[in-house]
Amino acid sequence: MKNKINALAFLAFLATLCCSCRTYLTPAILGNNMGYLARPMEADSIKSFTHISASYAGAASPDNGRVTFELGMLNINRGHTFKGFNIAYGAFAYLGKANNEYFDSSAINPLEDAPEFNKNLYGFGLRSSIGFHNMSSNGNTDFRFINWENAISNEKGAYADFREQVYNSRIYDDVAVSSRRVLWTTGLSTEVIWRARRNHDIKHAFRFFVGGTLGLGDSFKYGKGRATNEKVKSSAGWSFSYFLYVKKFTLSLEAGNNLNLANKISLGYTL
Repeated sequence: MKNKINALAFLAFLATLCCSCRTYLTPAILGNNMGYLARPMEADSIKSFTHISASYAGAASPDNGRVTFELGMLNINRGHTFKGFNIAYGAFAYLGKANNEYFDSSAINPLEDAPEFNKNLYGFGLRSSIGFHNMSSNGNTDFRFINWENAISNEKGAYADFREQVYNSRIYDDVAVSSRRVLWTTGLSTEVIWRARRNHDIKHAFRFFVGGTLGLGDSFKYGKGRATNEKVKSSAGWSFSYFLYVKKFTLSLEAGNNLNLANKISLGYTL
């Protein structure tokens, strides 16, 4: 009996914690907007190419992570490499949905938390990267030691309209919402890319980006719920990428956190 009482008390404690968490209505693209921009290596015979790819991306809002996102993305970029520096620029578009589900919706006070929803969304944006690198003596490795990267995007659709509606009306008690549609994420990255010694058509790259989305933290409004201390204090974010190039085909795996915790897989081709 004592064990049952302890177990029930523990479950009640967990329920209290969950109830105290905010639900964040964030822009869907956060965490997935800083995509990898392919460009040639310095030792390659081709110094410029166009890279196209398709991505499947997922993300979850912070804290309780109850708001989730699924996105399909199309990406295109142009990459150029010169002696000692490189540049890339491109565009992307995405289509997907935002989903919010309760474990027990009957236990939720409609004035406290956001209702269940499954809303469509879409958007488009631009990306750029410019940086410096060192080539190894044998030409098989480029150390792209510093790159300045940017992504500007515009989000539309029913989910963006819903965020704006909540932002401009009475906000649910345990909700934080941003009405931001246009996002500018900027920061610095470092990368290493190398090719196989015996087959220069096989390349691997690892990239790490650190930056932030300007004004993101200040774009939120908060309800007057119990989670009064749970506020966005930073607009900082990061992403990690692995890129594989085999002849003209590419694969990239990416994970990021820019308020939303996100991941993405992409398949592409170079022209």
